[in-house]
Amino acid sequence: MTNCKITILPANKRVTVPKGTVLLQAIQQAGVHIESACGGQGVCGQCRVKIEEGRYNTETTTQLSGQECAQGMCLACLTLVEGDLTVSIPRLADWEKAQILEGEGGVTLELGHWQINPALKKVHLKLPPPSLDDNLSDYERLRRELHRRGFPDRHLHCELPFLQKLGQVARQHHWEVTVTLIQSDTVVDLIEIEGGDVSQHRFGLAIDVGTTSVVVHLVDLVTGKTIDVASSYNAQAACGDDVITRIIYSQKADGLIRLQKLVIDTINRLIEEVSSKHRIDFQRIDSIVAAGNTTMTQLLLGIDPRYLRQDPYIPTANSFPMIRAAEVGLRVNSHASIYCMPCVSSYVGGDITAGVLRSEIYKQEPLTMFIDIGTNGEIVLGNKDWLVAASCSAGPAFEGGGVKCGMRATSGAIEQVRIDAATFEPTVRVIGQGKPVGICGSGIIDGLAQMLMAGIINRKGKIYTDLGHERIRVADGIPEYVLIWAKDSATETDIVLNEVDIDNVMRAKGAIYAGFRTLLIEVGLNFDVVERFLIAGGLGNFLNIESAVAIGLLPDIPQERFKYIGNSSVIGAYLALVSAELREESERIANSMTNMELSVSPAFMEEYLSALFLPHTDLSAFPSMREKLEQEYS
Repeated sequence: MTNCKITILPANKRVTVPKGTVLLQAIQQAGVHIESACGGQGVCGQCRVKIEEGRYNTETTTQLSGQECAQGMCLACLTLVEGDLTVSIPRLADWEKAQILEGEGGVTLELGHWQINPALKKVHLKLPPPSLDDNLSDYERLRRELHRRGFPDRHLHCELPFLQKLGQVARQHHWEVTVTLIQSDTVVDLIEIEGGDVSQHRFGLAIDVGTTSVVVHLVDLVTGKTIDVASSYNAQAACGDDVITRIIYSQKADGLIRLQKLVIDTINRLIEEVSSKHRIDFQRIDSIVAAGNTTMTQLLLGIDPRYLRQDPYIPTANSFPMIRAAEVGLRVNSHASIYCMPCVSSYVGGDITAGVLRSEIYKQEPLTMFIDIGTNGEIVLGNKDWLVAASCSAGPAFEGGGVKCGMRATSGAIEQVRIDAATFEPTVRVIGQGKPVGICGSGIIDGLAQMLMAGIINRKGKIYTDLGHERIRVADGIPEYVLIWAKDSATETDIVLNEVDIDNVMRAKGAIYAGFRTLLIEVGLNFDVVERFLIAGGLGNFLNIESAVAIGLLPDIPQERFKYIGNSSVIGAYLALVSAELREESERIANSMTNMELSVSPAFMEEYLSALFLPHTDLSAFPSMREKLEQEYS
């Protein structure tokens, strides 16, 4: 078989692959991240590359303009390697400058009336040495001492490696040992035994395993202080931007194995970053709490997620047994326990349970709607008396997927847009303040709202092509608005929003808003009675409320009712890490939430279709927009 050498710019990476290899796979094999929202299906158009030289064979696609094809651009997922190649990735993601919401770091978070009391404990023991008069076995001697310290000996449990170390460690350290254990209602699980007193050396990890990004908090389990925080994009993004494309990818040969390895490698890289920075031996990290949606949790554990998208959409598990770090390959103490926050259903996961725990809506009186907007929109409605949850698929538009010039919120992304209604000239703000590369979710929402307010598009999202302005044009038969001219962009190509992009964003926002409305309809309520809207997640934190209301993503209610609560997933995981009581509380929260399957609700499709206008077909629901739009279209 003929091998071909691939050189990838500007990363300056090289890889050798067999002739006929899909170029996207070759780039991924080289360890270079390239956007691929659809997981290599050829429909998102994000894996654009430019062939600088070499032999290849590619398919034609509507995702590329005639001009781009003439310049040597192609989609890596539709291109086969036929010889040695040099390719460049015009929009290589800058992971080091990602705008990822990490949650509060370097602090001891407020626990209310709860105390720092991790489920994992290190207990220092001075055992009396054995003698002819006290001839108990080593294990019985240990059980007796733990019983004296308040741990019921009838519930003690240990595994073989613990027993194999017990005798030698105890004698080498003159019967002074530290036992690491986890206590639950039914068992005291002995995890590790060490010589001497190391009870004050206790570290844990709170991890948000997001579809888009991964955040790790390194926590001192004695003080409860977050020592440091690190984050990165989830490397699984190379296999698709949303949970559906990753579930589909998992069914390929070795797909599930690769997806698990990618997320474990991402976490391990972050663990190495925070532990080495503070010179903490990774062997001292022995307790982990992970929060993620149901798909991400199952992929983390290597559980086949195929049934999540098959009727009747039942997960393998909502609550997960405690597992050892060695079982999944995390580079911490091999005996470290991993607790995954409990899920509610196939599409309402442990990240939402963690968010509800962090928000405390489950024990407060005000009727609250908790929302987490991303590739999937999760919603929880209720208060201390009841909680209902639902989810709706928004797709990757708010993460830049399905948008011609869309990208994640990294350096070079346009995050804010303003358009002068008189001149149609835009003003933008760019992450990192350099030349723009593309446009991220908050910028896309801003841009759509501004185009509507400036009269560039109508309520159906169609661009007025007769306005006589150079920024409004038709390219390859698709009307578009030019945000940034090629001479001002980092890629030396125009950055635009076109009608296809607008359609994708309108479908995404329509699904989210329809989810809000349908959930309220199913419980016989409306927006007027909802006292608080808590917005979680990365997009929510950078979202402009006024723009979100203008396009009909959020309801038109007084802005003081909206509150950002940041990365509630990782903070909920932190709370469950430092407090055994709050870990038990998370189980109660998950069990108390009633899941509502919106896809089978007769009201959902009606609400969805009604939301496919800007801001909505019913302008009476958006009074702040009604007067302006009625004047414009009268």
